[in-house]
Order: sequence, then structure tokens, then C-alpha cells
Amino acid sequence: MKENYKTFIDRLIQRYEGGYGWDRTDPGGPTNFGITCFDLAEHRHQKMNSMSAWAPLVRAMSLQEAEDIYATKYATACKFNDLNSGADCVVLDFGVNSGPSRAIKYAQMVVGTTRDGVLGPHTLAAINSMDSNKFVDDLCDLRLSFLRAIRKGEAWKTFGRGWSSRIADLRAYSHKLAGAAASGAKAFAEEDIPTS
Repeated sequence: MKENYKTFIDRLIQRYEGGYGWDRTDPGGPTNFGITCFDLAEHRHQKMNSMSAWAPLVRAMSLQEAEDIYATKYATACKFNDLNSGADCVVLDFGVNSGPSRAIKYAQMVVGTTRDGVLGPHTLAAINSMDSNKFVDDLCDLRLSFLRAIRKGEAWKTFGRGWSSRIADLRAYSHKLAGAAASGAKAFAEEDIPTS
């Protein structure tokens, strides 16, 4: 839902993504605010030809440019503004972490629509007609299964603890949003959202 976007994207950056880093075991390469060198090059209509060459550009990227990339690349593909509360956050966060197409295909698995990686009107209607809390749980569970299987479990050994914490926190946050929407309550303040 549109009213959830700004709070969630700020939270995603602050809580999950952080500032600049370059873990040489991460195929995303240099990252800042959760935006990779590949994302930045695409946003600037340039070719990402070398992680080393793009590292200083990623480091110097402004928070505003990162937010623009989230809005134009990720939130648009994941139809954040059109999804129900709770479902919006789990689809977008999966999309940020593993690519919008993959996130959408897994969401399509949950709701039983054609797995084409495009969040079209049929998938949107199916997600929004499903109980949001069940959708949140089912997508988070599938996402964990996917992450555990990356590189035959090798990536999980390095990143599993962080991924598990992120998804547990996201699940709780999304349930709060879904519950607020279902009860007609006002949006929760950040301090009302669980931190663990």
C-alpha cells in the first residue's frame, strides 16, 4: 500500500541494508544502502564493467539516488503500492534481496498463478484476495527454503544467520501491518514494531 512505502523503505535501508560494504563472497559486489554496483550502473544507463571501477561510485552514491532506484526498479516491479498491507513488504523485501522476478515467481507459487515473474492483474488479485497473514507466512517460508538451497547450502553457512534474522523481523513487521489493516487501525509507529 502506498502509505506503507516510505516508512518501510527507510526501515529496510536502516535495519537490513546499511551503508557501504563489499563482501568478496557476495556476487552482488560493492553495495551501498542495499544498492549494488549492477543496480547503480543500470540506473545511470551505463555498463557495469568492473566491480573495482564501480566500487568508488557506489560508495559515493547518495541516499536519495538509492531511494530513487528502490522506487523505480524494485517497488514498481513488485507493485508495492497496489498490494495489501503486509504482503507489500514481504514481496518487496524478497525482490530487493533476490531480484523482483524471483520474488514474484515465489509469490505466484503461493497463490497458484502462472509463474512468469511478472506481477500482473491476475497475480495481484490473487495475492490481495488471500489472507494477508497467511500470504506473509507462506512467502517467508518459501523464501527461507530458497535461501537455504543457494549454492547447495554453501551460501547459507555464511549468510544464513543474517538472512534468518532479517526474515523473522520482516515477518513480524508485516504481520503487524496486516493486522492493522484488517482491524482498520491506524498505522503503527516504528517503536510499536518488534525488533526481534
